[in-house]
Amino acid sequence: MTDSHTHILPGMDDGARDVETSLELLRMEREQGVDRVVFTPHFYREKEDVSSFLSRRCEALSRLEAAAAQLPARERVALPRWELGAEVAWMPNLADREELKDLCLGQSNYFLLELPFTPWRDQMISQLYELLGRGQFIPVIAHLDRYWDKQRKEQIEQLLHLGVPIQLSANILLKFFSRRKALQMIQQGQIFLLASDCHSLHHRPPNLGPAVKVVARKLGWRQARRLCRWAEDVSSKREEL
Repeated sequence: MTDSHTHILPGMDDGARDVETSLELLRMEREQGVDRVVFTPHFYREKEDVSSFLSRRCEALSRLEAAAAQLPARERVALPRWELGAEVAWMPNLADREELKDLCLGQSNYFLLELPFTPWRDQMISQLYELLGRGQFIPVIAHLDRYWDKQRKEQIEQLLHLGVPIQLSANILLKFFSRRKALQMIQQGQIFLLASDCHSLHHRPPNLGPAVKVVARKLGWRQARRLCRWAEDVSSKREEL
C-alpha cells in the first residue's frame, strides 16, 4: 500500500520538524500496512524557485537517510520505501511551467496540485483543461475534501467533469458525517486515490490503513484494492491522457 501524499521529510514545511518525528511517522505508516510513501513537501512558487526547493528537499532527505542508517538492521529494513515528490501550490500559466518535471511524484509524470482556498475563477478551470489536453504532466488534485466548504458546488462539479484525477484525505472516511459523501464519490469512480496527507504524530497523523479498511467494509475489497493500485501507479508510471 502506497501513501502518496505526506509531509514526512524533516524541516521542509509544516510537517515533521525533525528526523525523530519523521522516523516515527514512517513507523506508524508501516504498522498500518503502508510499505511505500511519497514525500510531498509544499512547494510555493511565490516563496522560492524550484532549484532552491530541490536543494532543501535533497538536504532533508539526506538527514533522514543518515538517521535511518543508524537504526538496527531489522528496524531499518522494516521502514516503508520512499519516493520524492511535492505538493505544488496553484500558480498562473500552469500548463507552460517546464519545472513541473522536477516536481512529479516518483518516476511518473503525475504531480500533486493544491488548488486555491480562495474562490476559484473560471480561468483556473480553463488552465487545468489546457494542461490535461497537453498530456505532458498530469495533475492530481490534492485533498478535494478541503474545498467542499470553500467553493461553490457547481465549481466542484465542473472540476469533476474535467476528468482530472482526484485525491481524498483518508481522515474523511474516519468521520461519520463526511464518510457517506466520500464513499459515494469512490463508488461512482470520481476518486482516483486516498492518501493520509499526514503532518505530525497527533495532529493529522498517518491514517491511510484505517481508511482503506472502511472502504473495504462498506464497498468491498475490490474497491479498496482499486484505490491502492492507483496510488501505486501514480508515482511509478508515465502516462498520457
